[in-house]
Amino acid sequence: MTSDRISIRWKLCAYFIFFAFSMLLVLWLLQTVLLDSIYALYTRETVKEHAKTISENIDNPELDSLLVSISQENELSVFLLNSEGVIKSATERSTSIRFDRASREMFEYWELASENGGIYITEIESTGVFTDSGIYLDYEPSHFKGNVPKKYDYNSLIVASEVESADGEQSLILLLSRIEPISSISDVLRIILSVTVIISFAIGIILAYIASKGLASPIKNLSDSAKHLASGDYEVVFEGGGCRELTQLSETLNDSTQKLRKTDKLRKELLANVSHDLRTPLTMIGGYGEIMRDIPGENNSENIQIIIDETKRLTKLVNDALDLSKLQSGTFNFKPVVFCITDEISDIVTQFEKLSAGKTDIVFESDRDIFVNADEVLVSEAVYNLINNAVIHGGENISITVSQKVSGKKVRISVTDNGRGIPPEILDGIWERYQKGMGGGAGLGLAIASTGIKMCGGTYGVESEFGKGSEFWFELPVFED
Repeated sequence: MTSDRISIRWKLCAYFIFFAFSMLLVLWLLQTVLLDSIYALYTRETVKEHAKTISENIDNPELDSLLVSISQENELSVFLLNSEGVIKSATERSTSIRFDRASREMFEYWELASENGGIYITEIESTGVFTDSGIYLDYEPSHFKGNVPKKYDYNSLIVASEVESADGEQSLILLLSRIEPISSISDVLRIILSVTVIISFAIGIILAYIASKGLASPIKNLSDSAKHLASGDYEVVFEGGGCRELTQLSETLNDSTQKLRKTDKLRKELLANVSHDLRTPLTMIGGYGEIMRDIPGENNSENIQIIIDETKRLTKLVNDALDLSKLQSGTFNFKPVVFCITDEISDIVTQFEKLSAGKTDIVFESDRDIFVNADEVLVSEAVYNLINNAVIHGGENISITVSQKVSGKKVRISVTDNGRGIPPEILDGIWERYQKGMGGGAGLGLAIASTGIKMCGGTYGVESEFGKGSEFWFELPVFED
């Protein structure tokens, strides 16, 4: 079975068990297999530290007291030997090593310390017995009458350190310690560890199952909901839990589902809207074409003009859809240039004044010429669509004010009308494609305007009160030499 076919519940459970087993294995190695080695290393380092302490206090008047203290507290035999063979100080404890005063063996250790940078450490295998007094002795069966106590094999640790006092006198510090056998302690630890392993492993399996179930169940629920979403059920609700990340994921999926639901609704409306917008001019063109063909005298300029107007209307709808598709897909040939936005708006307002033939009052307000660095086609299209949107949706006998105001380093272009306004329920989505207002049109003008302004690095917005009019605006950075 491949790993991608195993459920997350069992994967998490397996990882948890493996982690618990690894920790118990490390603990077992440290407390059983490596216990003797760790204990021996600890003893060596401890005795080395005591030798260092004595070296640092070699000129201390209270040196004898220090030696006695170190010897008694750490079960060490301590010898301090001068170069003339005189033992200046000695405190003997229970070790298997016995030195005669100023013996040749001591000087051998001194030579070894000199050859090894001033300190020499070695271990000697020893055999002894453990008496009722708790003291290790050299194993000599002849010393005992009757039954000989059980013998123990252990190591004796010897640390020889060469030291020089303030007056230049050379001395040898010799520390003797025993590394006690701890096999009995190891046996006890093994028993305790075995019980601990069994209990911990059982608890680990239970906790792993509970934890994996707590994480896997929400993920499975999200997966099941995703399958419903993939089948086209946009009413599905994602329910996450168990941890913060799954909760955030469910919230993100619910938000995406809501957007997909909205997109699907717009898609259905698009089919209806575009079908209607395409059918009307096509019907007009076909109908007037048949009239001109079948009825004598109907082949006149008036009917031909109707066909031309409907053809232009159809062409504009198709062009708007193509322009929006290019903008949103990133295939539009974006060409920013420096131009006077004031002159551009003035020309567009003049065109609308001529087209309206005095039916719509359009005023352009500006105090000076302003230059911007943007795509002139996109900015002109945005201004045109905002004004055209006000003309189409504003109603009859409205007045439109196009204003240009500079605030800081930005210029704000606003188109204000006193028309019918926008209902609150459609105000939030007014900039989206195929979102129709209260009038005609395919609902592409504002989508083209907003996308173009964003590409030019600007911002846009709308304020409207239903029944009192609307204000559409956008801002662009002012070009400064």
